[in-house]
Amino acid sequence: MTFTSNCDFYVAIQDAGINRAVRHVMKQRPSLFNYGTALLVEEPRLLCSPVDVDPRVTAADNPMVTVLPPLPVLMSPYRMNYAVQLADFGQVDFAPSNVITLPSALNPPLPDQRLAVHLQVCGGLGCPGSEETPGVAPIDEQGVTVLPTQQLDCFCLDLFATAGCGIHTGSTGNQTIRPTVDGIFIGGLQPAGLEESIVCYAKTALDSGFLPLVGQIVSPIAFGLLTIPQTTTGNIQVSGDIQVSASTTVPNNPAIQDDQLEAFIDLDKIDLNITTGGGIGGPGSSGGTVTRTTRPRTRTGTFDLTAAVSADAFTKIFGAFMKGFRFNESGSGSYGPFSVSYDVAAHLEAGSIKLLNTGGIELRDLVIKWDTLSLTFGVTLPNVCTPGFCLVPNPFDGCAVYISPKCVWSTPPTISFTIDLGGLLDSKVTVTGNPKVFYGVGSGVTNRWQIAVEPVLPILIDIIDLADAASSLFQTLITNAIDSLISGLPQWAQDLINAILGSIDDIITTVLGIPDDIVEWLMDVISNLGIYQDLADALAQYISITIFEVDDPFLVLPPQGALIPVMLPIDYLGISVNSNEMVVQGDMGD
Repeated sequence: MTFTSNCDFYVAIQDAGINRAVRHVMKQRPSLFNYGTALLVEEPRLLCSPVDVDPRVTAADNPMVTVLPPLPVLMSPYRMNYAVQLADFGQVDFAPSNVITLPSALNPPLPDQRLAVHLQVCGGLGCPGSEETPGVAPIDEQGVTVLPTQQLDCFCLDLFATAGCGIHTGSTGNQTIRPTVDGIFIGGLQPAGLEESIVCYAKTALDSGFLPLVGQIVSPIAFGLLTIPQTTTGNIQVSGDIQVSASTTVPNNPAIQDDQLEAFIDLDKIDLNITTGGGIGGPGSSGGTVTRTTRPRTRTGTFDLTAAVSADAFTKIFGAFMKGFRFNESGSGSYGPFSVSYDVAAHLEAGSIKLLNTGGIELRDLVIKWDTLSLTFGVTLPNVCTPGFCLVPNPFDGCAVYISPKCVWSTPPTISFTIDLGGLLDSKVTVTGNPKVFYGVGSGVTNRWQIAVEPVLPILIDIIDLADAASSLFQTLITNAIDSLISGLPQWAQDLINAILGSIDDIITTVLGIPDDIVEWLMDVISNLGIYQDLADALAQYISITIFEVDDPFLVLPPQGALIPVMLPIDYLGISVNSNEMVVQGDMGD
């Protein structure tokens, strides 16, 4: 069974990957997990649990603690220092449980389709020593008297919780995510009644307040009509919208199994607006030079992240992408006695898109719709002149009366005419490409993982037919052009042209060398001008743009004031294709 047997999109993330990501965030943005008064910013050594930070945090002198106001002392003018820390995130453990040992109060083992969380919370209160009297307590900038302290009286509690998640099935665009908490256990909290009261309050607050609110916020983002902001790759701009919904053909969605959280999503609608400007985008990315290399996987076992798209969904997405292809070209050349300039515009329609077991993508029988195929022919006709001759010979001096040659035109005449074969040429193209993953090493930009399609060259255009109407249209245009040139001449000149060059049909076939099969001749002209090859080259460039890329390291949180950005290293990205789906898998770095 494939990942997408019951959906269009499949996404799975390993519990080990989540744990690794959270630890990166904790080290790079410790202020999200450590809270206390201003004293703890100045003296982090007083914290109840040492903080493991990224060297960049200390190098940039970033605060490790988020400042909170001192704790008021009831019925007094004083306040006290304190700290609250998520000292150890511990782990997330997806069923079947193999990371966290659950306490007996949560009825181990972890049931199917459930997850467990373990974390450690520490707190401390800065009580003044016997030698520190309120009468000499310092006053802060707000005029508040804060009792001095040399250390915090600390405690740490282990918190365990089990939970699940479901999706309430509704109409498309109205499904809701419903996370739930099954049980909470706080180790070391005494007396028992205090623990039970706190657990009861926490579970009620989570189930009745916080988690439903999270579902209300996340659900429209996950299942509403999502707008795709305009993005640019090379010279191609993409925008549009997409509608997805949760698959209802699987027993559990999301599913918590095999040490990972799995989501099964259906594609209901996709509209892409694709424009190209200034040429066709190449394999690189805008904003700097990226040199593509390859990087093998170093880890073994299950990937941190697996994402798959079904063949049907891929066909919809890539089909919408291919509809954005536009070919615009102009130029000039020559064919026989003719000079030819051209102006061409084309796009693609119909055809079929298939994923192949060989690991490639086949785009078969894409119809080339020639919006414009305008050819302007120019040709210089030979001048027609009477021969010079001696009318009255002179026996003593050669010729008494000589008649000079007389030409119809003072200079050889030129005719031109334009024919548009846009709606008359029937042609198709079949393209095969191989999706590949590259590691892009940036010059002036961040390194990145890139997924691109490499077309199999050469791309051959199949010329099905040029309508017979093209022959009669061409015949009419060139006949009219020659006739317009000749008809205004004196009768003697017309007679002379007819005597020397023949009729218009004779001029077309004999003088200009156009054969009876004008259709075949026109197809040779188009081919000789390189229009087919230029279109094939443009199509190859269009397909080979980077269709997805992610920076390494990946930005999770931007810098904020003195806080450094939070970045996650991407250790590996790989892709595989079969006739049923395309699968992308990756690992996060340690």
